[in-house]
Amino acid sequence: MTSAWRIGVALAVTIAAPAGAAAPGVYVAHQPEIAAQLELEADGRFRFALSYGGLDEAARGSWRAEAGGVVLTTEPAVRPPRFAVVSDTPSADGALHVSLSDPDLLQGAPLTLAITYADAPRPVFVEAEEDGRVPLAPGRTPLSIVPDLPAFPVPLAAHRLAGPARRIQFRFEPNDMGVADFRGEKLPVDGGALILTRHGRAIRLDRDAQ
Repeated sequence: MTSAWRIGVALAVTIAAPAGAAAPGVYVAHQPEIAAQLELEADGRFRFALSYGGLDEAARGSWRAEAGGVVLTTEPAVRPPRFAVVSDTPSADGALHVSLSDPDLLQGAPLTLAITYADAPRPVFVEAEEDGRVPLAPGRTPLSIVPDLPAFPVPLAAHRLAGPARRIQFRFEPNDMGVADFRGEKLPVDGGALILTRHGRAIRLDRDAQ
């Protein structure tokens, strides 16, 4: 963690907080492969940064004390990534064709699509053929489709199909990638430290003694 990245020193001021809740100050992680810092400011604002393997993210927003911990909310709210439709036209061969405006996004992997059919609430995942043709289940009516990116744990909004014989091109818009999306995220207190569960890891943030 570089000196430029560190966010000042711990605040000397304290505010009234419920018993067991954390006070304003700087909290840092001391775990292998993880560099994280959370600054709780006395005015109810917070700043957060995390470096974990090849992942780097940060956030700003508001925090409040609760018995047994603190609650973080990113502000302004994070805009989720999405696939925007560049074009959607009828296909001459009667089949469904899908492509991306930036094929390099897949880094050589096949284009996987999530298709929702009228007779089932859960999407079906299929791989497009090399020419972009999407194999559809015979006798079923496709309602919507969206490219699948496993890197995003939250499903991306699907595009409603005007029919099974379409030629569609999508453009990926990452929007606020790299911003931690806290929505009333509670961090419990454990022996004076805050515990943040992030990307499958329990990150212990100890109060910085400086």
